Amino acid sequence: MRLGTLILALFFVSVFAQEDEKKEKKGKNEDEIKVSGVLEVGFDINNKVHKDETEYNKIGYGKINISARPVKKVRAELGFEYKDRDSAMVIDKLFGQYNFADFGGVRVGYMKKAFGLEEKAGVDERYFHKRSVINDRLEAFRLLEHDLTIQYRHKLDENWRLIGGFSWPADDVRELFLQNYSVEYESQNTNLILAGIIGHFTASDYDLITWATSVSFKYTAKIFVSETEFTFGNNLDVKKWENRDVLILGARMQEYFPIETGLKSLRQVIPIAEAAIYMEDMGSQNFEAQLRAGITLGFAKNSAFQWRNTYGTRLKVIDRDSEQTHRRFDSEVVVIF
Repeated sequence: MRLGTLILALFFVSVFAQEDEKKEKKGKNEDEIKVSGVLEVGFDINNKVHKDETEYNKIGYGKINISARPVKKVRAELGFEYKDRDSAMVIDKLFGQYNFADFGGVRVGYMKKAFGLEEKAGVDERYFHKRSVINDRLEAFRLLEHDLTIQYRHKLDENWRLIGGFSWPADDVRELFLQNYSVEYESQNTNLILAGIIGHFTASDYDLITWATSVSFKYTAKIFVSETEFTFGNNLDVKKWENRDVLILGARMQEYFPIETGLKSLRQVIPIAEAAIYMEDMGSQNFEAQLRAGITLGFAKNSAFQWRNTYGTRLKVIDRDSEQTHRRFDSEVVVIF
């Protein structure tokens, strides 16, 4: 992220903090700093990447998040992320939030957009190293990048939350502008999200709009957790190069079963399975299907130390001919703090 992005975000954090500090009485400053993070190391075997070629990759990932409340109504977050394939530490998020009332606040800075359950979940909340094929395709359309964002967050009650925002890529401010909206219901056992992203691309040789919407539902019971997510949108590549509208469709279902062992060392055994399908053109019979399964062993309190093993296969069907693109096996150790 460029230096200008850092300066812009820090400027807004400073303004919000100074404004709110004037309203606080002496002795009522509620300083609070929290540090959290996740570390992930392991290996990834991905076959048939290019024809019969198999890749053997090491997994190295780390993320540190710092959250601070200098005064009651102001919160700032800074997150650093390290990915082994990039061999560099980058800023994952940097924003300031000012809650002008109990029901609403404004967040300004560099952050991810609000979308479905899969995009929302971090490494500590999901048990697969890679996200699904649906997420990969939306990232290729540049809809899920972390961008400069102005976001309004509204709380209707204890369960309902509304989010609306505008975003600009730090390196492409003139050619891309995005809108993001989300409605979320969350209770003790259920989580329902309806979200949408609209991208406006403007260049010398084209001017087009791409969009995607997600409907996702999560139910948490004592013995299982179930997720279902549907994604719709238009195909940016077809719109750009062929100037015609084509709809995409993605569906994903996931089940996992957190089994408590009652032991002091091995605290949890978590089997998990997921099925996903992606159609780049709902008017054709071409699609990609992904099946994944695995098991996670959780050690220490709250399974803060985990050993995750997952296996998956992805099929690509073109003109009714099935082509197995690749199989993938991941094994990694995850530490959550």
